[in-house]
Amino acid sequence: MKISNNLVLEVVLVLVGVLLSIIFLDISELYWKSDSHWLIQLILSFIVSSLIFGAIGMVLERNSRTGGIFLLAVFLSITYVLYERGFLLSIYGIYGFILGMLEGGYLSFYSYFNNRFDNLAIYSRRFVTYFCVLTLLYLAFINLEYFQEISQFSASDTDKLFKTIIMVGSLVAFSFLLRATIRGIRAYDVFIYGPSGSGKSLLLLAIYKQFISFYSGKRNEFILSEGNKEDLKIESMLIALENGELPKSNLRTDLAMYKLSGKNRLKPVGITFVDYGGEHTDNFDKVRYKETIEGLRKLFYSDASYLKKILENAGTTSEVDEILRQYVGTPKLNKILGDTDASEIKKMYGNDNTRRTEKDITKSKKSLISLLNKKLDGLEKKLGDLDGIQDLQDYHQNEFAEYVDKIIFACVYKRFESAGKIIFLVDGDYVVDFHNENNNGKNHLIKLFSNYSDIINKFGNEKSYAIVVTKTDKFENLSNILENSTEAKAIEHKVYDMFCEIPTFKEIVHMSNRTPIYLYTVSVDATMEPHIKDEDTEMQQKSLKIYPWRVGEIEKFSF
Repeated sequence: MKISNNLVLEVVLVLVGVLLSIIFLDISELYWKSDSHWLIQLILSFIVSSLIFGAIGMVLERNSRTGGIFLLAVFLSITYVLYERGFLLSIYGIYGFILGMLEGGYLSFYSYFNNRFDNLAIYSRRFVTYFCVLTLLYLAFINLEYFQEISQFSASDTDKLFKTIIMVGSLVAFSFLLRATIRGIRAYDVFIYGPSGSGKSLLLLAIYKQFISFYSGKRNEFILSEGNKEDLKIESMLIALENGELPKSNLRTDLAMYKLSGKNRLKPVGITFVDYGGEHTDNFDKVRYKETIEGLRKLFYSDASYLKKILENAGTTSEVDEILRQYVGTPKLNKILGDTDASEIKKMYGNDNTRRTEKDITKSKKSLISLLNKKLDGLEKKLGDLDGIQDLQDYHQNEFAEYVDKIIFACVYKRFESAGKIIFLVDGDYVVDFHNENNNGKNHLIKLFSNYSDIINKFGNEKSYAIVVTKTDKFENLSNILENSTEAKAIEHKVYDMFCEIPTFKEIVHMSNRTPIYLYTVSVDATMEPHIKDEDTEMQQKSLKIYPWRVGEIEKFSF
């Protein structure tokens, strides 16, 4: 279920925006002449066409659809007026429209087949601004010419000035509404996050089976553990389940990252799980992240950091030349930069017999610092990618194990930053304990939702969020409830009403007015009966099989 349904508000915004655009077109119709300057015709027709064909791509994605419909309604109307006035019928108007069609069509094609609607939204917002600014300049130029030619204002001139103000106001207003309504997310990149004990491992296995069955899926794993590495592999957890055993829990220093990737029709889809001991990640502060990254750079790339520092501190050209002589063409630089980049610097700087001017030395210094910055900045990219993290461990095994807490924090922060959709897990045991005398369940949920609220605040509105309550079988008998039935949806509403008693959850409800946030209740075993006792061995064995219930809702949200 969607926590806050903004459909009515979105429809009102679109209708108001379309009305403003009609007012603008009604007043500005006479300005769009077939004999306008060729450059104005070329650029405006290009922008209008680009926005129309870009909007078609936005309509194909759920979170971008409202903005796409709004764009189409406004700019198809503008296109009709420009066509009727002959503005688009000139050779430059036609060229501009065709070029815009090709660019907007390409961006829609790229966004759809790469599931990257965030780039399309950025592009569309930018072009709405260009349209607004260019149109304002065009109208200002024409009106300025007109008012300069008159010696004194008449009643008709006053009326024209009033209409000009209305026209400009309506243009700025509907452009602002368009920019506010256009949104897009990196839809292929989904991150599942939850505290220790929230059911991540079993949910991972349930979604993995779905990926293999329906999305031509494959897995990629990175596991850091002193004694648990084999047990944390997906294959080992599947074997454990087949043998009637629960997957082993992570130790405090364990880090396991799982990337499931596949294809939903022609679009790439992927889900990332980060499984860890549940610590080191309470405070997702940007300053702390920057400090952590800087510390890890000095740890993993100490030679690159040192070389950059001494180059920047070198005061004279001769000092720079001496430093370059010590590094260029040596194995040290190859180790720091890699063979390709080191060869590039050597080619530029030359060898001992090369005669170099001050300009040559300065150029070599700037190029080397640029390559060192590229190397250092690449650490953040590596921390967001499983293969990159594996490379860091392969080349820095001792340091990696020693600073695992900082690496976990940086990895999780980077996943939050880059993911387009984020799924928060809530342990169903907290729901079971919600009304206990000691308020254990409720207290845990107050803290948990406070953490999730902070994360949504810090990582912005250009994402979709889902709160997924696991272990629904612990508090509801699901054996006779179909996944898509009214009764199943009633369970979600019941849980939602319960959560609304928690002030920190109400914060999230308020955020849902501007950010898409969903709530789902799921179970990896619909055959379990509620409140099973740990000592009931037979039922415990039964509970170890995967019979997912409403896990498909996570897939619908994700893909």
